[in-house]
Amino acid sequence: MTRIAVLLRDRCHPKECQGECLAYCPPVRMGQECIVWGEDSKPVISESLCIGCGICVHKCPFTAIKILNTPEAAEGEMVHRYGQNAFRLFRLPVPKLKRTVGLLGSNGIGKSTALRLLSGREQPNLGRYDDPPEWKEILDHYRGTELQAHLGRLAKGDLRVSVKPQYVDVLADSNLTIGSYVDQARGDTGKALGEVGLEGMEDKPLAEAAGGEMQLAAVARTLAEDVDLYLIDEPSSYLDIVHRLRVAALIRKLGETKSVVVVEHDLAILDYMADQVHLLYGESAAFGVVSHPMATRTAINTYLSGYLRDENVRFRTEPVAFTAHPPRPSTSRYELVSFPPLEKEYPHFRLRVGEGSLRKGETIGIVGPNATGKTTFVKLLAGAEVPTQGTPPSGVRVSYKPQYLKATGEATLQERVLALAAAKDFDNTFFQNELVPSLHLQPLMETPFPNLSGGELQRVAIALTLAREATLYLIDEPSAYLDVDERMNAAKVLRRAVENRGATALIVDHDVYFLDLLADSLMVFHQDGKAAGRGEGPFSMREGMNRLLASVGVTFRRDEETLRPRVNKAGSVLDREQRAKGEYYYEAA
Repeated sequence: MTRIAVLLRDRCHPKECQGECLAYCPPVRMGQECIVWGEDSKPVISESLCIGCGICVHKCPFTAIKILNTPEAAEGEMVHRYGQNAFRLFRLPVPKLKRTVGLLGSNGIGKSTALRLLSGREQPNLGRYDDPPEWKEILDHYRGTELQAHLGRLAKGDLRVSVKPQYVDVLADSNLTIGSYVDQARGDTGKALGEVGLEGMEDKPLAEAAGGEMQLAAVARTLAEDVDLYLIDEPSSYLDIVHRLRVAALIRKLGETKSVVVVEHDLAILDYMADQVHLLYGESAAFGVVSHPMATRTAINTYLSGYLRDENVRFRTEPVAFTAHPPRPSTSRYELVSFPPLEKEYPHFRLRVGEGSLRKGETIGIVGPNATGKTTFVKLLAGAEVPTQGTPPSGVRVSYKPQYLKATGEATLQERVLALAAAKDFDNTFFQNELVPSLHLQPLMETPFPNLSGGELQRVAIALTLAREATLYLIDEPSAYLDVDERMNAAKVLRRAVENRGATALIVDHDVYFLDLLADSLMVFHQDGKAAGRGEGPFSMREGMNRLLASVGVTFRRDEETLRPRVNKAGSVLDREQRAKGEYYYEAA
């Protein structure tokens, strides 16, 4: 049994508390130095003296302490530790020649740390943060394992590595154009841009690029390099389903000749491009354990079940379940909102949307490639944009979450909620009793908005949107920055909130698994010429997905064990059979 004590230093504010962690600690009260004040005036917890009572965890007003008992994490398998009472990683994934290896796990569990260690940007310290070992000792530690050869090449400096960073929005601060940025890879820039769909955009400044364009530029730059190992962190963020599949195909092809390690939260895309997968489990911001490699299908099914049989570890209380057929709308639902044909013209873009109706308690997914007008349509209904033709429904209370979130000001979530509680349309009781526990917001209540991560800010934005009493909830890309578990949980929370409130929700997103769990029906957007988009629906899930995937040219099947959607290999027997029947996603009932 390994006891791990973690202090989340960004949450710890000793000047604003009464030192409850020391005052209530039983060993401290018995005269033992289990918790002492460190040089930075923050507590230091002795793991050897800690009895695991958890009193300090519950007494800390900022939820800054975690005490964990972890039988699955052996000290001898520790690869890296960032400091006393800090995050630690056990085991490393193993890159394989002519294989694409996937990493799957929640945020804060060590995936990006593993990539930094595999790339040589950080040197494994085997847990000895205060006395880091030299390369010779590290190689002796891994003697006889698959990792020895990889780490040996890193030690000699003869392993060429290309890394695609996780966060690509920082490229907006660059003075480079898309072309000059990709050209840094010293490869065929034109070919690289053409492969990801950025042909003709060489001269566009990164500061003016959309999120998807920055992501594609980062992928193009990484793949353009001629190296031994490619480490690719979350390549599908900001991308629509068309570009996700295109990038996945490129990575899959690259893995046929090179070593590739990829982190991805979109399970359909990971399933499509990876040959094998390591699961990462543990406790966010505390420790992570890398599982042994598994075949991709087995790994994803294991992840959804929450039980790792080989290591006898359960990391999910209940499995994630999919249905064989799309959920059928209830006959008791009646029309809540209807809208006429709408048009919006810009100098370089035109959107047309056909008339449609939305039903009470219904969740409608909005799907389609980027730049087809999905967000514009949502803004028209929200009143953030005025249509050129047509009149959006009036007298409808709307709650809107935008696509891009900005953390402005120094207010905490608690302060923001107190300010909103005075508004008539803000249901503070629902927020505190339902949304805070469901979206795990309690640890974030005292954190200033600028200090929230992308995933934390997304969860907060979803909660604040749902806490407003409205007829129509318009939520743009709620799965962005969320890990797999957070996406599954957000889908349940969104669906439950809409049904309980008797409202309607329109959800713009690109994650097929997320929409499969969440949506009752779909609106589908298509390109309608060079600079025009067309929106149709809502359709049933089956018809909507068939329309979307027919335009993309991809078919999905159902996994026999979990019923989750899986991409068919192009030209396979199932792919040809489903195309012939016009069934790209759901088999006919």
